[in-house]
Amino acid sequence: MPEHDQAACVRLEREAGIACISLDRPAARNSLDLPMGLALRDAVRSLAAEPPRVVVLRSSGAHFMVGGDVRRFDILLGQSQAACTEETGLLIDAVHEAVTGLTRLPCPVLGLVCGSAAGFGMSLAMACDLLVAADDARFVLAYGAIGTTPDGGASWHLPRRVGLQRALAIALLNPQIDAAQAKDIGLVAEVVPAAQLAEAGRALARRLADGPAAAQAGVKRLLREGLATDLASALAAEKASFLAMSATADFAEGVRAFCERRPARFGQPEKLAAGAAPTAPQGVHHPL
Repeated sequence: MPEHDQAACVRLEREAGIACISLDRPAARNSLDLPMGLALRDAVRSLAAEPPRVVVLRSSGAHFMVGGDVRRFDILLGQSQAACTEETGLLIDAVHEAVTGLTRLPCPVLGLVCGSAAGFGMSLAMACDLLVAADDARFVLAYGAIGTTPDGGASWHLPRRVGLQRALAIALLNPQIDAAQAKDIGLVAEVVPAAQLAEAGRALARRLADGPAAAQAGVKRLLREGLATDLASALAAEKASFLAMSATADFAEGVRAFCERRPARFGQPEKLAAGAAPTAPQGVHHPL
């Protein structure tokens, strides 16, 4: 059931350790307006207060998000420049808090992209830790088309994903990047047939939710913080994290499972201690 319904344009649902944020304004191709931005911010706040094992960011309808609601900008400009500046500032504050919150959650954030991810839609997708795209997905930054510059963290995420020169070309020339190209340049991790996107997302979310939560949080923290630090600091952070992980039940279970040549069952130490025989999850194979 939805955790809250303060805005029908964003739904937050939780089940079995997996939280799903759904962009739900399909009639407008999930274009972003102030109510949607505030609802997205509030959904991320709720997750930060009670983090799940994994977050899935997805959309309803044929498109992930086509960017900001340009028609709303036109209405505001018709009122006054001050009205446009005021509301746009509130919107940017809300979505920037949401983007920052997603990157700081101590769990993986999985994005599922179908159709168009344009403008802030592309920015929001890049805030996810992992992106799976439907084969009909297409990405375009598009801010230059309305005479403005990126928001939503695009200027930070894009060059780190694809390199500076390619990022400049994407931002300045506004090419439409299809799903196959997005995978080739490192924008997305995987491409699946559009009809299989939901199923593939569920399977990957379940795999992540069944993993070692503390270690996954550590991986996310180390890799994201490592983008803004030097090697010596990264090495020190890696040592501290590894030693902290070595004191967890998941580490003990992982070591035991490796030595016993079986799949690990993270997060269930009480069952293992009682002698329950673990079964291999479908599609998961031990490395030995």
